Amino acid sequence: MIGVMRLFALLAILLVNAAPGWSQDRPWTGATGGILRLPNSNQAHDDGNAFGEAWGKIDRTLYRTTKDRMTVFALGNAVTDSAGHGYNSTSKIGIGLAWSRQVTPALNVTLSLRHDWARERDTGLRQQGLRAALDYYYYRYREAEPGLRMWGLPMRGTILKSYGTLAYPGSLQDGDRNLVLTMGGELSRDLTLGRASLLMSPFLDVDMAWDLDGNDYNNKLVLGGGIKLRRPLPTGEIFASARLQSDYSWQQDHDRLTVRPGIQIGWYVGF
Repeated sequence: MIGVMRLFALLAILLVNAAPGWSQDRPWTGATGGILRLPNSNQAHDDGNAFGEAWGKIDRTLYRTTKDRMTVFALGNAVTDSAGHGYNSTSKIGIGLAWSRQVTPALNVTLSLRHDWARERDTGLRQQGLRAALDYYYYRYREAEPGLRMWGLPMRGTILKSYGTLAYPGSLQDGDRNLVLTMGGELSRDLTLGRASLLMSPFLDVDMAWDLDGNDYNNKLVLGGGIKLRRPLPTGEIFASARLQSDYSWQQDHDRLTVRPGIQIGWYVGF
């Protein structure tokens, strides 16, 4: 296995230094983002628990057509929470290869294989391993008709987005053979707040998680709705939201359905 890891890392290094003969004008792209959630989830162990994550990713185009793109990428993220859970006190870096296809103007599908190195900051536990993932992202924006208003505010448009990941294995633990599926979606409307560059976005969203092992924290459905304040950026946004969410877990023997309010603050910037 160590030999396979070294071969994979060497291949990635060679690809980074290869001349991207078929790529377009911007062979290097990237993004950074983060989120602060309170509570982290509706699970009993997360009662009052605040969760934070920051991440960054950079990739280099190796091959591109009008619909397909092949890249080598590196990413890193760090997570923490106020409850001191070891699994939420980690730092991780990864390097991998990805192929993506723009199926329609709104739908993108990506298949990736990467090697991760992770460390629990409190315990010093280190783990590493390969991870394969199939991702999709759907985004559609429809401009509002001129003069259309909602709650007395000018409406800019309606956004429909959906995203999902099928990942294997589910963690870096030795011998893990778990298959994990996560999916989500959001329907929102952008309303202009006066002359400021802020938007108010009422929204409805849904998140679903399932895994082969039947873990409580993965096998659940979350429905939510609330209000989001957004500050659009040239290549991203800063946002803060408040919502009421219902969390239904079909694996637990009791307290399967919980409803409570929550807040989120986050950002996303592409470059």
